[in-house]
Amino acid sequence: MKGSASVRKKLLLIINPTSGRGIIKDYLLLIISQLSLAGYEVVVYPTKAKYDAVEKMKEARNYDLVVASGGDGTLNEVITGLIQANANTPIAYIPTGTTNDFATTLGIPKNIPKALDLCIQGKQMPIDIGQFGSRYFTYVAAFGAFTDVAYETPQPRKNMLGGLAYLIEGLLKLPTIQSYKCKITHRDGVIEGDYIFGMISNSDSVAGIKNAFGNQADLSDGLFEVTLIRAPKNLIDIHRILNDFLNTQYDPEYVVTFKTDRMTVESEQDVKWTLDGEDGGILKSVNIRSLQRRVQILSLKM
Repeated sequence: MKGSASVRKKLLLIINPTSGRGIIKDYLLLIISQLSLAGYEVVVYPTKAKYDAVEKMKEARNYDLVVASGGDGTLNEVITGLIQANANTPIAYIPTGTTNDFATTLGIPKNIPKALDLCIQGKQMPIDIGQFGSRYFTYVAAFGAFTDVAYETPQPRKNMLGGLAYLIEGLLKLPTIQSYKCKITHRDGVIEGDYIFGMISNSDSVAGIKNAFGNQADLSDGLFEVTLIRAPKNLIDIHRILNDFLNTQYDPEYVVTFKTDRMTVESEQDVKWTLDGEDGGILKSVNIRSLQRRVQILSLKM
């Protein structure tokens, strides 16, 4: 009967075909079929190069839902593109990367069919996004000693030792670790010192390690969890820091933790940053702020 057909919603499926050794290719027909049965007209876009998803997300306003499939870096690009397009289209996530930190925090299964179910049945959850200068991060911005090590640590070792693996792997490299003389201005004051590590996060999982620094993140409170580790002066300092991490009780003489919605990090040296596990650039100064509840993402949580 004329006019009886329902209007199908439009869905953009952005996939990173190389993520997780290309595992998504084995499920692509299933994903498209299930999304179509759920009432969506599906447009599939495989990324071809870095920042390709950012560019594609300029079209985000034309869709009712965007599904991102890839690792943390792919999700970062999709969210970055969404913000740059000044769009509010909800995002669903099928994690196929190596660490999938933010999926862990959101309760999104790494099992692809189960994650697909969540794309269809999940509830929209508002989450904060970090603005890092002119760039964005979904769950972590970090510098210093453990930023590269965390992503190089074998997953079996992470699984066996948990957060301790993160620390041990970094401590093994202490002879080559550089400290940064930093001035950090945040909403409650100013702190200065020599730091070997700094992390601004909004996640329960970092580098595949759940609660690596005892973090319990509220994803929509507008606040970052900040962790700074002062440069150890001797082996006794290293031993005390190690004990802190074993007990998740931190001596403020060595480990500084606080929450804030904005901060400025200034250093006399060039500082190499990572954003969501990807290259964040080399900077001497950067302004960081929380964009509270900026993105709607489909999740088990509400």
